[in-house]
Amino acid sequence: MHARSFAGNGNVLSTLVMAGLLAASACDSDATGPATSRIQVLLTDAPHEELDSAIVWISRVYLQGGGGLQPDTAASDTASSKGRVDLFHDAQHLLRFDLLTLRDGVTADLTGPAEVDEGLYQSLRFVVDSARVYLAAGLAFEDGSRHGTLKVPSDQTSGIKVKLDDVIRAEEGDTTRITVDFDVDDNFVIQRNPQTGTVKKVLFTPVLKEKGRAASGA
Repeated sequence: MHARSFAGNGNVLSTLVMAGLLAASACDSDATGPATSRIQVLLTDAPHEELDSAIVWISRVYLQGGGGLQPDTAASDTASSKGRVDLFHDAQHLLRFDLLTLRDGVTADLTGPAEVDEGLYQSLRFVVDSARVYLAAGLAFEDGSRHGTLKVPSDQTSGIKVKLDDVIRAEEGDTTRITVDFDVDDNFVIQRNPQTGTVKKVLFTPVLKEKGRAASGA
């Protein structure tokens, strides 16, 4: 009887020890997981006298990782594939925006609050797949039409760099909202025929700039 009682207690003790080890393992796993933050990218614009609309299709918005404390410059970002962190990436469901509707304080949410690892990010880039403009009333291209699809000059692998005021510091538990100015005046250059006044072509010369940034706790 005594031997059977001892064996039963041993089984109970073994079960308790095993449960304790599993619980400790779970705690250790949670403790070693990466600290996370959230990044959200918003888009805004300003009016343009010669365009009725300026539409862009975006397939990817991503951060470029890297150490350092310097603002975003060509020297600090090689645009290689290493260290890319996607905030949005879907070539089958492109984001479509008429930039001229994003004015007077109106913004569009590109990414929502996307979860990223805590740390510093040197660069923010957009991959613009295509762009189309519609001229304002009274203007026309040389073929008589009022709209045209534009050539996108950026490399589709690296995308268009956003000129940041500073590196992006993603701190644990915070949500950082970055508003990007896709200014039509800077991005769409109208070339006219000096004799007829008609529009020869519209060049897409992408210049994206940070307009504002705010961080808030979870």
